[in-house]
Amino acid sequence: MKNIKFGLTLLMASLALLGCQSNKSSQVPVNKNVTANSVQSDNNRAVLSEVKSLKVATWNVEHLAYPAAQGCKPRDSAEIIKLKSYAANLSADIVALQEVASYQAVESVFPANSWQIFISERADSETYECRKSGFMSTQQKVAFAVRKGLDVKQVHSLAELALDNPSLRYGLELTVSTDFGQVTLLNVHMKSGCFVDNYSRATDKKSCATLAKQAPVLDSWIETREKQGEPYVVLGDFNHRLSAPYNHLTRLLKNNSDQSASSLDVTTKDLIGCHPYYPAPIDHILVGHMNSLSMNKQIKAHYFDKMEPNEMLSDHCAVSIEISADALPLSNAVKWQRTSAEYKYLTQSTYQEAANVVAEANFTSPWVVVMDIDETVLDNSGYQVGIDKQGLTYQTDTWNDWVESKQAGLVPGAKSFIETVIESGGKLALITNRNRELDKYTWQNMLELGLPISVENTCLVGRVAQDKMAIDGGAIKNDKDLRRRQLQQGEISCYVSGSKRHSDFPKLEIIMQIGDNIEDFSGVTQEHVDPMELLKTNDNELFLLPNPMYGSW
Repeated sequence: MKNIKFGLTLLMASLALLGCQSNKSSQVPVNKNVTANSVQSDNNRAVLSEVKSLKVATWNVEHLAYPAAQGCKPRDSAEIIKLKSYAANLSADIVALQEVASYQAVESVFPANSWQIFISERADSETYECRKSGFMSTQQKVAFAVRKGLDVKQVHSLAELALDNPSLRYGLELTVSTDFGQVTLLNVHMKSGCFVDNYSRATDKKSCATLAKQAPVLDSWIETREKQGEPYVVLGDFNHRLSAPYNHLTRLLKNNSDQSASSLDVTTKDLIGCHPYYPAPIDHILVGHMNSLSMNKQIKAHYFDKMEPNEMLSDHCAVSIEISADALPLSNAVKWQRTSAEYKYLTQSTYQEAANVVAEANFTSPWVVVMDIDETVLDNSGYQVGIDKQGLTYQTDTWNDWVESKQAGLVPGAKSFIETVIESGGKLALITNRNRELDKYTWQNMLELGLPISVENTCLVGRVAQDKMAIDGGAIKNDKDLRRRQLQQGEISCYVSGSKRHSDFPKLEIIMQIGDNIEDFSGVTQEHVDPMELLKTNDNELFLLPNPMYGSW
């Protein structure tokens, strides 16, 4: 008892120094034709990468056909090889493409073994003779080539940009998980021929009248992203000169209808078009909600080896933006838990004292030790490092990704204590507030760390909605009390494998509770507990570990 009181006193002093911190209560199969709004990912996705970088490019490939010898710009195999080499040298993570005829056409330049390919759902339009050349046109669609390993969350064709006109192009929207969180990109190929600064005053020109109808569609898409507050990119062949701040389309896109400040940045406004005949750029990359002072944006036009008009690989050069950010510093709480000797001393000494209690006791009935998981058995400071360095806070989706990645380590001292419990004939009840649907990942993570757990000696039980709903302020005061009662009554639902569970865990006497949160103890809430009274009634049954990173406080 004396040692426990000393440990808790030292812990409180340590936490007081840290102050308030944050709270926390793959590859995609290549799609030849996008037909669904969502794309399922596998478990190869990166979780909260510490290196923050994203490079995207836009490139009008000029009538890229398959077979390559067809269409308005027939190409031979040597030219395709040059296009492929040029594409590789972009070193981009995502490339928005315009004027591509088909999945096969894109694949000839962006091989499917390295790239995920997505192409708009626009129906094939009627062919026509290409500028009296004798060649018949192929399709002009937009597509994305996404480097394999990036997690594509959603793909959607924006048909509204085509204005129900079969000769106009759809937009293509793609949401991808990146080092900056989820980013939504929109690939556009706008109506050509309206090169005045104010299309609204040139509606007698057919191309400008069409652009005037497309502009509100694009503006509406951008306004939606502005309100959502998440990073977005609009890129492609605008067929319009957005570089001037007085350009009518630029002003429309940069002014939010609710009068809020726009985050939109025309990053390509200072570029010079690469084509010798057309110095005013019409290929642009616009970004929103990426204006952090720590973000660096490098814009580049990628010139061809030969820039004579008749020797260019296409009539547009690719334009790219590389967005990077310096990692933000770790919070004191995370730094302390990751690096301090005090943290290791506190956890190991606490577990050692608890193990001594177990080893020296003589229990006369079947018994169980109830333990929390996070920051009690499993060390999730790696997750906290990731969100700290990116300036993020706890989010359910990133947390679930972390759990599924099974990257958590062990809290110092936890393994030896668990071994002592099992060797002494006891059982473990791991009552966690991780979502119960994630139990299989938690179990696999613990097995991979070498913990001697089995379905016979350990009951793992995550949280469900009923655990919160059962709180009545009486017998059930916190969201673990119901599961503790079920454990004592022999009714608890324990993880087995996959989605299987069992309720065969016997009625057991809870002889000890260990956690990192005061609510890991029976009948206790953060708001109403008196720590000193709890200490007075604690007879080597309650052990509290340090966690300055998050909690019910």
